[in-house]
Amino acid sequence: MEIAKFVLSCIGSFIAVSGFFTGIWRAYTKKTDDKIKSIQEQADRKIQEAEENARHEIGEVREGSIAKTEKLERRIAALEKSVADLQRDVNSNLGQRLSNIEGEMKGMNNILKQIQGWFINNTPRS
Repeated sequence: MEIAKFVLSCIGSFIAVSGFFTGIWRAYTKKTDDKIKSIQEQADRKIQEAEENARHEIGEVREGSIAKTEKLERRIAALEKSVADLQRDVNSNLGQRLSNIEGEMKGMNNILKQIQGWFINNTPRS
């Protein structure tokens, strides 16, 4: 009978010790899992913060590029208008100047004919 009591007390002690160490193991794994979970949550928060910051910066860059693009478009439109005005002025002035030069050439033609006639009349013939 004492052997049976000894065997039963050994089995009971084994169950108690294994239960104790199982509890310790579960507490350790729970603590480790909680640490891993908190680290993952922190990483997720940091990723979300980084994404929000990136979205904000991208938005600012877009706004800045849109503003610069609009500014450049306005400047290009103003330059096109200025070039068109200059071209119109040059064309009108060029036509006027060409007609003035043509008038002067006609006047010079008569003078050159008179000079040619003078040389013809006043050159001694041999």
